[in-house]
Amino acid sequence: MACFSNRKRGWALSIAIALLFVLPSHAQQRSWHISDFSADIDAHKDGSADVDERISLVFIGQFHGIHRYIPVDYPGPDGSNYSLFLKVRSVTDEEGQKLKYTTAKQHGYLVLTIYIPGAVDTRKRVHIVYFVRDAVKFFPGHDEFYWNVTGNGWPVAIDAASATIHFPPEAAGQLRAQAFAGNYGSNEKAMADIQGANVIVQTSNPLSARGGLTADVFIPQGVLQEPTTLTRVLWFLGSNPILLLPILAFVVMFSLWWVKGREPKAGISVAPMYEPPKGMSPAEAGTLIDDSTDPRDISSILVDLAVRGYIKIREEQVSQLVVFKKKDYIFVRLKDQDAWNDLKPFEREMMSGLFPSDETETHIADLRNRFYISIPPIKQFIMSSLKEQGMYTLDPESAHGYWILGAVATAIPFVLAGYFLHVDYSQSGFWLVASIALAAIIIFLFSRIMTAKSLKGVRTRVEILGFQEFMNRVDADRLKRMPPDTFEKYLPYAMALGVEHRWAKAFQGIVQNPPSWYEGGSYGPSFNSWIFMHDLGAMTADTTSAFVSTPRASYDSSGFTDSGGDSGGGFSGGGFGGGGGDAF
Repeated sequence: MACFSNRKRGWALSIAIALLFVLPSHAQQRSWHISDFSADIDAHKDGSADVDERISLVFIGQFHGIHRYIPVDYPGPDGSNYSLFLKVRSVTDEEGQKLKYTTAKQHGYLVLTIYIPGAVDTRKRVHIVYFVRDAVKFFPGHDEFYWNVTGNGWPVAIDAASATIHFPPEAAGQLRAQAFAGNYGSNEKAMADIQGANVIVQTSNPLSARGGLTADVFIPQGVLQEPTTLTRVLWFLGSNPILLLPILAFVVMFSLWWVKGREPKAGISVAPMYEPPKGMSPAEAGTLIDDSTDPRDISSILVDLAVRGYIKIREEQVSQLVVFKKKDYIFVRLKDQDAWNDLKPFEREMMSGLFPSDETETHIADLRNRFYISIPPIKQFIMSSLKEQGMYTLDPESAHGYWILGAVATAIPFVLAGYFLHVDYSQSGFWLVASIALAAIIIFLFSRIMTAKSLKGVRTRVEILGFQEFMNRVDADRLKRMPPDTFEKYLPYAMALGVEHRWAKAFQGIVQNPPSWYEGGSYGPSFNSWIFMHDLGAMTADTTSAFVSTPRASYDSSGFTDSGGDSGGGFSGGGFGGGGGDAF
């Protein structure tokens, strides 16, 4: 069996060697070059040009076609991009028959893939006709037609190259021309001949691989028509389409705001109101003012529950280091859970967070690293309550989704253009970064105003502002005529609206006794509402700090000993992860 296998390998080797001698010699020699590259160019008065390239090719061996790379993106001023607006008219053979071709844009080049039938051991000529919208450079003192006829990217030699450039008749006798040949950056002169309004350039010697022919024609001002400022702006935008990103961002976000985020006119002006809108709690009033539930709004819930008799706040002095004393606060539950049914959902959530497991007293220190899980549902319940009352047509949470929609809608056209049309935004350099940054700012600014109140919501907000105006500028004479409980009844609203100190100061000398729901303050022989507000402010500051404090997970802590037994060191909520959940 081994002998038979060796014999088979020997036969295969003999056949392969024989085929090398039998194959035609041209199959081993596959090459090509350009025998002639000529161009006929019509430079028009408006600075555009029609270009007819005639490329004569010599193929040795079998080929399928050629690629023609034409640069269309160039470095522009101030880190921008300058594009040639080029449109291919036709691609034909020497007999005028259309050739199949495809175009694509890659890395600043227009790439033509041209299929040439019968490109086997033959000579072929390809005609490429294209139009260039902005072929002329316009300078303050002159114009210039500076054209790389062949390009310097051919990997093969070009036996001869030439170009005839036709200018408008009035250019006759006013042109100056020069031509260059060789590799990129070469100063080697080529032949340049001016015949009336025409310029003829050609090589004197064959061009080596990567060599090219370039024409440079000086044109006095007045021969060609310089583009208008508007045209230049449009060319600049066409060369740097990323500049349209902030414009589209504004159009998209403004449209979304106009349709979904625009609030109706209230139809009423702000005027002093002597009580808050009916059915509106302090936290809801504070949230509706700025569409956000702030810490002061949550603190106002606590004080409002105390004013309404659900809890009592007790201030105590705690000794520290024997000499120093620090204030501590205790919250006492006055009503059982069965009596919470008349509370709003966010108020019940506050009570549950303060007194878990049916506790009756809670120290402020007990709230640290525990109450934070109640904050998200409290905020959501407040917003849900406002929505149920018909205050919003587009609430802040839904508005968040709309500005994300706007950002996606802004980006999609540019992503699709980059993918399908091969638009290379990176050519714009600085303007790419600036455009993205400006679009992000526009989207962010609109996101701040996307929330929309209903007509009811807008009018209610005006009433709240009127009530805020009353508390901020109330005079003592009016306060003396108001009910005795006015100070503490509206104190939570003053806290939510940020005017609690003005409100307390207005009641100095009017309110004689401290509120029954706050114990422990030392006010001397007479009660001072402003000092009381100072004490209450210290309490709410400590409470807010406790409300938002969260446990810090430790990587090293473990609930088990090294031996695998229970160490007693674990606790609920320990380790990685954390957070909480809610239902609504």
